[in-house]
Amino acid sequence: MRATAFCSNGLYFREWRLDDVEVMAALFDTDQMNRWTPLATPFTVEVAREYIARAREAQLTVGIRQLAVLLDPDAAPVGEVLLFPADAADEVELAYAVGAQHQRKRIATRAVLAALDLARSQGARRALLTIAEGNEGSAGVARGAGFTMTDAPVRERRRKGFVLQMRTWARDL
Repeated sequence: MRATAFCSNGLYFREWRLDDVEVMAALFDTDQMNRWTPLATPFTVEVAREYIARAREAQLTVGIRQLAVLLDPDAAPVGEVLLFPADAADEVELAYAVGAQHQRKRIATRAVLAALDLARSQGARRALLTIAEGNEGSAGVARGAGFTMTDAPVRERRRKGFVLQMRTWARDL
């Protein structure tokens, strides 16, 4: 059995490894990931290598955690969950992505709930999500994990040829 960072909600979480690059390319090089996430497009094996290197650096420099999500400790990752500092000291922002073939199985919701437990154990009292209007799958994950949309101003993001209206969701821990 491979070592894992932790297990929660029937899922396993660990740092991305270089032997994950082919799986990452398969999970993240899709039209859906291109539309809704800031992940590079195309998401190739080389991009995956760079992504892992940047994830390691971001963890050391600013405390961002980018964790692979697995259904079994010896299985290939099915997605990821990210935890990064928010503006307030007691807040954390989360992001998540699950490969298309693994969606609609509550994996993302369970991963977010596990990430909330981790954030709470590290002193966070509130969690935030930023979700594009129209991303109903992600909004469903947010609702399933107990988040509600806030009245914070909508922020426009332009990336990869898309104009996205970003909404903030929040939940107390």
